Amino acid sequence: MSRIVGDTGNRVMSLLYPRLLPGETERRFRMLHETPAGGHASMADNHSSRAVYAATGGRRVTRDELDQLRGSVLRVAYEQGFPAAPSTARRTAFDREVAQVLREGCRMVPGEAAQRQVWAFLALVLLPDVCVWRWPADAGNRYVADRFKGTDLTRHALARLWTRAHVLRDDAADDPYHLLDVLGEADLDQIMARRSALAGSPALVRAIVRTHREDGAGAGSLSHADASRTEASRTVSARTVLRESLTRLLRLTAFVDLDSASEAELGHLVRQVRSEARAALGG
Repeated sequence: MSRIVGDTGNRVMSLLYPRLLPGETERRFRMLHETPAGGHASMADNHSSRAVYAATGGRRVTRDELDQLRGSVLRVAYEQGFPAAPSTARRTAFDREVAQVLREGCRMVPGEAAQRQVWAFLALVLLPDVCVWRWPADAGNRYVADRFKGTDLTRHALARLWTRAHVLRDDAADDPYHLLDVLGEADLDQIMARRSALAGSPALVRAIVRTHREDGAGAGSLSHADASRTEASRTVSARTVLRESLTRLLRLTAFVDLDSASEAELGHLVRQVRSEARAALGG
């Protein structure tokens, strides 16, 4: 079930978010390590004096709106067992729900979402306790910087979820976010890591994910049991075919302009490339 914070229609002005200054980002990341387990909620706030805003492009998000966003994310976390350590299934459910919350509730344009310090604020100021729960410290009590600072948005605890929901949103479907369920973390990362060449075109990403669903164990025309038997009978896994397909598509982008292709044309191209990849792999 999607939780929408506010109206995302075109008539609503986009929101500008606090951009945490680099020095404060480093200080708060250190605080994560200094704060005892279970105490990170004490770090949460809806404001930082060490943050700035873009001068133009929308209106500044209010503290009340930030509180609403925090409340929406927290509700999802509690449903998935927060603050107890989540299982893999609960982490996956959390990611899918929060991706929708962020995409619908943040009301930010892609240019704002591309700002690393915006996500540093959201992870280290607004939602440090939730992000620590989702991405806990390792055995040496160290947190992964990319998950909190925004140094790599494809790995950031929250930015990666917004991007997935933005790229995979299918406005023609009854459930616009149905494609979020198709790929697991590792497989989707294979696509998003190729951000400039592949993930820069949401229509292309949607075509890749739809084709994977059609050609794998998740094929909608088969029952789960029949689809699983179909996949098991193949000598090459759907994941292997996906990765070979991505390699082939990446080569194509070097000399074929895919931005001007329609969604139907992209679907046809991706199915053809996937078929060729499977044949080349002997599966």
